[in-house]
Amino acid sequence: MDLRRARPWARAAGVTGMAANVLLVAFYAVEAGRTRVLPVSLGSANDVVGSVGTALMVPVVLAVSPSRWTRRLGLAATGVLTLAGPALVLGVVPSRVQMPVALGAFQGLAGWMLLSSRGRRGTLPHEVTRLGGLSGGAVLAGGVVAGAGLLLPERSALRRAALAVGGGAAALGGLAMPLWFLRLGRAVLPL
Repeated sequence: MDLRRARPWARAAGVTGMAANVLLVAFYAVEAGRTRVLPVSLGSANDVVGSVGTALMVPVVLAVSPSRWTRRLGLAATGVLTLAGPALVLGVVPSRVQMPVALGAFQGLAGWMLLSSRGRRGTLPHEVTRLGGLSGGAVLAGGVVAGAGLLLPERSALRRAALAVGGGAAALGGLAMPLWFLRLGRAVLPL
């Protein structure tokens, strides 16, 4: 598949990813830790919509990956994320099992985005590769900082700071990932 054929898939993945982000923010703003107010959980809706979004990323991964290794990384990450949401919603796996697997796959997707953006410099527009580098890099760096924070003593100020800084960077990078797909989908690609 060439890059031009991936554009509609990138747009669809971006729009679906943005919808999943809205549902995630709404879940934490309205529902987390409270009695559910809607007949359907916003968290479950986020899981399902997010899984649809990652399924739509597969043709983009096939078209954009600069190497066989990055393609495998992207396909593994999108495959796990596509299955993880419905598996949680349907009760096939509990949250305590699904969450670390999904977070690892999300880190893999961020790594794929970073590597693909770097590997496609000159092929993709600068705004696309720059956003991919920033977004993917923020998710990866934030994950490293938050992971290091988990190794610090519980309830220490340094642990809380590492989790806040790392989690904040990873969250911002993750929220920007659908924007990368949208920009890729509207990019004017060279002949």
